[in-house]
Amino acid sequence: MVKESAKKGFVQGALVLMLFGLLSKIVGAIYRIPLTSIISAEGMGLYQMVFPLYTLLLTISSSGIPSSISKLISEEAIKKNYKQVDRILKVSFCLLVGFSIFCSLIVLIGSGAFASFQGNSDAKICYRALAPAIIFVGLISGFRGYFQGLECMTPSAVSGFIEQIVKLGAGLLLAGLFIDRGVKYGVLGALLGVSISEAIAFLYLLIRYFFGAKKRKELLLNSEALVKTKRQTAKDILSLSVFVTIGGLIMPLTMLIDSVAVINILKSIGFSVKGATTLFGLQTGTVGSIVNMPVVLSLSVATAVLPCISKLKASGDVCGLKASASKAVFIVIILALPASVGCLSLAEPILKLLYGRGLSIDELTIAKTLLEVASMGIFYLAMVQVTAGILQGINKFFVPVISLGVGGAVKIILNLVLVKVPSINILGAEIASVSCYIVALIINLSVLKKQNIIKLDYKIFVVLIASFGIYFSKYIFKLLLDFNVNYFLSLMLTVVFVVLVYFFIIFILYRKSFKHKKMCKQNK
Repeated sequence: MVKESAKKGFVQGALVLMLFGLLSKIVGAIYRIPLTSIISAEGMGLYQMVFPLYTLLLTISSSGIPSSISKLISEEAIKKNYKQVDRILKVSFCLLVGFSIFCSLIVLIGSGAFASFQGNSDAKICYRALAPAIIFVGLISGFRGYFQGLECMTPSAVSGFIEQIVKLGAGLLLAGLFIDRGVKYGVLGALLGVSISEAIAFLYLLIRYFFGAKKRKELLLNSEALVKTKRQTAKDILSLSVFVTIGGLIMPLTMLIDSVAVINILKSIGFSVKGATTLFGLQTGTVGSIVNMPVVLSLSVATAVLPCISKLKASGDVCGLKASASKAVFIVIILALPASVGCLSLAEPILKLLYGRGLSIDELTIAKTLLEVASMGIFYLAMVQVTAGILQGINKFFVPVISLGVGGAVKIILNLVLVKVPSINILGAEIASVSCYIVALIINLSVLKKQNIIKLDYKIFVVLIASFGIYFSKYIFKLLLDFNVNYFLSLMLTVVFVVLVYFFIIFILYRKSFKHKKMCKQNK
């Protein structure tokens, strides 16, 4: 009975995280559309320039500690040692405040040097606008680790959604107010919106924490005695944080190197500062926001499969583990492959619909080529995410770190080689990104194959054919336009029609499997 209740609680918590995570991504993607119209493609490039260092410092200051807090608190909560739970929270906050203030000062003091190093001095004031956000994110991560350790996922999920909503409102408002003073001031306003959003999210979590004060006092009175000193507690938190932090640093470091290398290389082959920044903004901001949308679905699957695989591994259910892993990979293939092909075939209409007013014709043409290449990366990135989740579930923690590390190295090398070619320029950066995910996926799959974890049905090849049939959706779109159907309506009708046909084919293909599972459930 207790196991069933715990299982139900986990499922509910996972669904809450996935739902709000998807909503947050949608709001974040929508936010970039009007923001691009306000600050232009050059402004988006400037906006994107400061985030690699910001993300890197956030990873150092607060990425590993929430996972450590969650693990340690859950272990103590099971023992009903709530005094130690309270100590873990207080010690972790001391660590987070220290790390966050240190990283924030690095941004404030080094903003000028970072901006010059990246090749655009306008980024100096933008860095300073993000400095307060680092402190608030550190505090937020502490509360999220605490609530997750007590198996309460709602505060984490809601606070993430609050961040996106406030960022959208405050960011657009301030960007619109400051843009008359110049592009860099418009970007400054948008980034101040980020700091404000983190402050509001922290305030929400603080209120949630104080709402439980009475219950915490009751638990503390009946708690076991403290078993660890503050120093030992800090040591436990830091020792567990190291691995997660190292793994989390790989992609931010790669992005930071990109932000320095790509713009400077583009300048070296004849582009102006404005031109290089604009191209970087199109690749990382405009195209990146579109590519990240369908990947949310695969990330949800990866998030859900990790605890499932861990449970099956611990119970020794090898058959169940293989079945769950194979099913997770199959679901991601069904979702990610058509999304990848769909973005490839409808790149131009998608960009015109979303950014037609904010980008020039030349910028839209460049973005179209970038999106066509990036669309291939949707599938590989989705597969990297789900295979990484499976590998972590079977205790192969180092494999995803190694695979992304090797992939990141390949990405950096290809950037240095391809972006230098004038005829390729910014397209080389996108090719490098796709190559990074391909290399990482090959490593992950090779380990899973060696472990004999994944087994896919032969019918997957029919799914591949059905997915590539989506490529012809662009002709349906053009046909609707020929009949003078509204541009937006034509695109929506095309997408709906193609999606319905695709999943109808999947249903027909697997209808016998569905019927068999239904009969099995009825017999049980």
